[in-house]
Amino acid sequence: MKYSTALTLVLTVLISAAVSADVDVENANADTFILSAYARVRFSEFGGALTIPDRSFSIESAGLTADFDMDDNLSGQLQLEIIPDEIFLKDCYILWEPFNTVGLQAGQFKKPFCLNTITSTWNLQAIDHSITHRELSDLLYSGRDIGVTGMLNPDPVWLPTLSLGVFNGSPDGLNQDNEIQYVGRAEFDLPLGIMVGADLSALRFGEQDPESVDGYTCSARQKAMGVDLQLGIEINKDFAFLLRSEYLRGDNWQMVNVIEGVDPPEFQTWWITGGITWETDKPVLESISTSVSMASWEPDRSTDTREDELTITINFDTGTPVCVRAAFVDHRPHNMLFEEKHSDYILEVTLDI
Repeated sequence: MKYSTALTLVLTVLISAAVSADVDVENANADTFILSAYARVRFSEFGGALTIPDRSFSIESAGLTADFDMDDNLSGQLQLEIIPDEIFLKDCYILWEPFNTVGLQAGQFKKPFCLNTITSTWNLQAIDHSITHRELSDLLYSGRDIGVTGMLNPDPVWLPTLSLGVFNGSPDGLNQDNEIQYVGRAEFDLPLGIMVGADLSALRFGEQDPESVDGYTCSARQKAMGVDLQLGIEINKDFAFLLRSEYLRGDNWQMVNVIEGVDPPEFQTWWITGGITWETDKPVLESISTSVSMASWEPDRSTDTREDELTITINFDTGTPVCVRAAFVDHRPHNMLFEEKHSDYILEVTLDI
């Protein structure tokens, strides 16, 4: 899709949604149907060795979301997202909750792995997902995929919330290698506003092999696992503090040919974000929040190679559908080929209606 066509579609969607934002419709097929739209417009100045400054305006993303309830136990979501020159299906799923403690989700949605990934961009304290999310999505351990997830939320508060899923193992719906991925996550809701999570992701890859008896061969299971911590504290009625952190290890299958039986190196990655929100209760400025994030990616723990990323973000919530965010992102590679230290500056205006 051409950029001008995509832009026209975005503007049409947003103008229509502005007139009928959050439309709530009752009909014979759904108890409720809510339509909403969003757009993120960004100005960026990228650092690096270029002698000419790299400054640009862009539509970071825009989309249209439909949430619907079929009855008390059945709901779903359909979300389209548009970026320059591309329009794609982001989320499309049905959620069935026959009991308060049991749920089943089917369709395309985020796999329950990696806290940074499963936390929505709207709820992140940083302006973007961390390098951990980007690398694990490239490795297919996290991110959106087609599959089914069962959820168990037991009544005793000391028992964990469990999510167990089976997925294609690739965002490609055709998924030519005939292998599936298993993902599991447990969350423990502890006193004092503390939540601890642990998750596991396992997948493997296959290909045709004329020399094999079955005509097909596949790799050993490639696994990644992690733990995370969330801590929320209300300092007083105006100030709140939120801390999130995560640590993960796993098989970096992209660095070797695992289908041939080569053992992959082990990666390591972590991130931490701390932020404070001030609720101003003003009609033109509802809240101001600021955060500092640090993330690190080591593609091979046996070598002295890593990439660190420092992000400082400030967010202004106007109390209307418009929010303004500014961020400083400092990239700090260490012994990484084709990477150099540089800093980016980002200013973003978000519309969510």
